[in-house]
Amino acid sequence: MGTAALAVLEHDSEYVMGFSDVQVNFDRCEVWRTGRRVPVTPSEYELLVHFLLNPGRELSRDAILDAVWSTVEYPSTRTVDAHVLKLRQKFEPVPESPRHFLTVHKVGYVFRP
Repeated sequence: MGTAALAVLEHDSEYVMGFSDVQVNFDRCEVWRTGRRVPVTPSEYELLVHFLLNPGRELSRDAILDAVWSTVEYPSTRTVDAHVLKLRQKFEPVPESPRHFLTVHKVGYVFRP
């Protein structure tokens, strides 16, 4: 799979999406990178899925909080920043120079598969 593509894969009749060397199994709520399972917290998983379902769309921090945390009293927008940092550390080829989870100045983030 190319590094610039988002793919929906047939994997033993399960729903799997992938980008770069990452695969997300929606049926099992598992994330794999280069053939190895990557442990993620429930919030990291939900954020990753939200990005996968909204590729190329600029998402504000507030919109991400509403979609991922969706509680009446949710954490601050800094929570989003901290979780995006964790996704970068786990899934970017070079976390210090992200290619997939990009900051959009004065907006929030955009996911580029």
